[in-house]
Amino acid sequence: MNAIAPPPPNEATERTRRHMRMCAELADLGMDLARAAAAKTLADWAEPEEPATEAAPDAPEATRPAPGAKPPRAAGTAARAAKPADPATIFTRLVVTVRDCITLEARLADGPATAKRGTDPALRNDPRRAPLRDIFRRVTENHPDRAELVRDTTARIDHDLAADPDRTLELSTLFFSICEDLGIEVDLAILPDEFLGVADDLDDLDEADTSAPFPRATPPP
Repeated sequence: MNAIAPPPPNEATERTRRHMRMCAELADLGMDLARAAAAKTLADWAEPEEPATEAAPDAPEATRPAPGAKPPRAAGTAARAAKPADPATIFTRLVVTVRDCITLEARLADGPATAKRGTDPALRNDPRRAPLRDIFRRVTENHPDRAELVRDTTARIDHDLAADPDRTLELSTLFFSICEDLGIEVDLAILPDEFLGVADDLDDLDEADTSAPFPRATPPP
């Protein structure tokens, strides 16, 4: 019995594979450069600082330029004026680049079905989802890694809400749990009351029975 050969990959599949190979290669190259930058940084930190050089004596009168004359420009002045890039800064940027390559490769590996899959209707209709997504966009507005944090918090919100179909967890509990796990520092002054748990306390006070007489101290005998 002849074995059935697998169908040949279509153009989209082959393109995805090629992009994944490119992402993997870029990530490997970025790691090589990051290691080199890290080694250069550590070597610079280990070197002792050079003592300050003494100022050169004044040039002889004969070699000084005439008043108003433009002094000759030494060769290589422009090259010496350019400050070399800090290897520590280069390392930090390379780390971000490598991370982005890995993230993109993982997305390509998930395939188009994952990207096009719609949100579960129960999750989409959860009233906690929209305010949670909005508040995380607000608290990460000035963060240097805002795009990545928004992706991470959105995925985490959907995960936590799906795990709580009865909607027993409050906004404040969900919000601070995600912040703690993802290491997000929050300015409490910008948070609405419902994310601080204050609104629920106020509702409890409003629903309290106010018809009972206010307790007063009895007079001494």
